[in-house]
Amino acid sequence: MSFAALMIVTTTFDDREKALEVSRLLVDGGLAVCAQVGDKMDSIYRWEGEIVQNPEVRVTFKVLGDRFELFCGELKLNHPYDVPQLVAWPAAYTDKAYLDWAKGKST
Repeated sequence: MSFAALMIVTTTFDDREKALEVSRLLVDGGLAVCAQVGDKMDSIYRWEGEIVQNPEVRVTFKVLGDRFELFCGELKLNHPYDVPQLVAWPAAYTDKAYLDWAKGKST
């Protein structure tokens, strides 16, 4: 499967420290270009037939398309949830200088 040059991926964690730990792991491992760890928010969803409300931390990753599948596998492997949110979409536009930086090229 072919992916866009840059993918935007979002997920959530129940703990900011775990979000930072996994984000660092994925960026350090070269699977994500960047991770932006947000503040706490409330998530409301159905789990095992019940409506639950929990505080979570949103993380947005920028991932090069050729690393996307590896990134997804590693995120799932290191995520504390049984079923982590993993939502991604292709960047419709990426500034050339930013994409060059993401690919490790000098601007």
